[in-house]
Amino acid sequence: MRYRIPLVGNPSTDAPLRAKYIAAFGSACYTSEVDTFDCFYEKWEKACADAAKVGEVSGNAPYDKGYTCLPVGNGDYTLQVGPDVANKITINYQAAPRQTPLIEVNGVPTEVNGPYRNLTEPQKLAPGQNFYCDTFDNNGAKIEQRTWILRVNRDAHGGEIHSDLAGFTWPCVDENCKPKTCTEPLILKAGPQNDPEAVQVHHVVRSKDQRGCPWGTNSNKNAAVISRKLNRYLTNNYPSEDEVVRISQLPPYTP
Repeated sequence: MRYRIPLVGNPSTDAPLRAKYIAAFGSACYTSEVDTFDCFYEKWEKACADAAKVGEVSGNAPYDKGYTCLPVGNGDYTLQVGPDVANKITINYQAAPRQTPLIEVNGVPTEVNGPYRNLTEPQKLAPGQNFYCDTFDNNGAKIEQRTWILRVNRDAHGGEIHSDLAGFTWPCVDENCKPKTCTEPLILKAGPQNDPEAVQVHHVVRSKDQRGCPWGTNSNKNAAVISRKLNRYLTNNYPSEDEVVRISQLPPYTP
């Protein structure tokens, strides 16, 4: 459950207006999987503070200031925005829809279609689910999803595990905490688990969105084999166009 603030205009179809709200309110605002655009908050205090700015952010007349949110009694809050007490808006306490799993590439919402897309999907498929579910290999034998993904990768590379994002660069720090650029290696290690180059199976559309809600599924097409170090960096950042394009352009592995 989250607090939804009422927006002015139609940001679901108005891209410039949508950009204004995102610039002002950040990750609270997003497009859902049913193409609605709203801003949801975990705390009512933050929701009320941003709701008071909607008039100005939208390019319309600013709301009057100096008023505070009042509880309705059902979880909702109201905020007076003008001199008339009847001039108020409602901050609704409601279930927040899942963010769309489509990532914009050159302005076009794009589905991630990674190299493991030809593998049979696991029996349990859901937003926020990890890659440890049971599935079936090409011989019909039950196998853990992560194990099969790594086996298919290893079989395709003569016994080595290759990163699906080899050559990808990102900002990091050295042992003296000085900034540098890290580069993803081609060959990954089977272990130990805490080795920076240890293999991990990564959700391209992250398992949790930036609000901590379930987002990316454990679909095989959303999987990428990368290093632990890169996975830790990517997990804390929204999927970039570069990442999505690289993953989706890889040829599919043969089960």
